[in-house]
Amino acid sequence: MTRVKESNDVVAPGDVIAEDENVKAKSGAYQEENKIISKYLGTVFYRSGSVEVRPMSGRYIPEEGDTIIGEISHVSYSRWSVDLNSPYEGNLNIADATEQYVDLDEDDLTDFFAVGDAVVVKVKGVTDSMDVDLTMKDRRCKKLEGGRIVTIPPSKVPRVIGKKGTMVKQINEATNCNIIVGQNGLIWVSGDKANLAVRAIKKVEEEAHMSGLTDRIGEWLKEQKGGE
Repeated sequence: MTRVKESNDVVAPGDVIAEDENVKAKSGAYQEENKIISKYLGTVFYRSGSVEVRPMSGRYIPEEGDTIIGEISHVSYSRWSVDLNSPYEGNLNIADATEQYVDLDEDDLTDFFAVGDAVVVKVKGVTDSMDVDLTMKDRRCKKLEGGRIVTIPPSKVPRVIGKKGTMVKQINEATNCNIIVGQNGLIWVSGDKANLAVRAIKKVEEEAHMSGLTDRIGEWLKEQKGGE
C-alpha cells in the first residue's frame, strides 16, 4: 500500500490519503479508482485493510477495539451501564468485568463499580443496532482513582496522542503526570502538575489543525515550566 498520509495526519476534503485498490475506504473517505480521498477536514486513522477520516467535529461513535473512558451510569442485577460520551450507552457484563466469582444473590455489584465511577474499558463489540458491549479484559482497563477528566472532541484525540505517542509522551514527561487518553475524547490526568497537563491538552485541541504541532507544544511546555 502506498500511504500518502499517515495515521494522525490532518487532511482536508479532497486530499488523497492512500493509493491502493486493496485498501477499503471507511467512514469519512471514499474511493476513486485506486485512490482513497478524504471527505472531511479531519484526522487519518488506519485499521487493518482500511482507512477512515475522523472529522474535526462530531460526537464519538463506538467501534470495536477502541479503548475509552466511561462513567458508570446504572447498576443492574448482572451488569453495569456505562456513559461513553456518545449517543450510545455501553453494557459491561460481570463476566467481562472481573475474573472473580460473583454470587448475584449475595454480592453487591456496587462493591466493584458504583454509579459515578470512572473506568477505562475496551469496546468488545458493536451490533448493527448499536448495542455496545464492553470488556475490562485488557491490561489497560481499570477503575480510575482520583485525578481529573478533561473532555475534547473525539476527532482530535489522534493529535493529543501524536505519531507513535510522541505528543502525549512529551506532555507526560514535562508534567510528570499519569495521562490516559480515551478514544471517545475523555482524558484522565493525575499528578502534581495536572493543571499544566490539562492546559497543554487544551492547547493541542485548539491548534490541532496546525502543522509542526508536537514541536510547538514542546516549546510551549518549556516556556511554562521556565516561568514556574
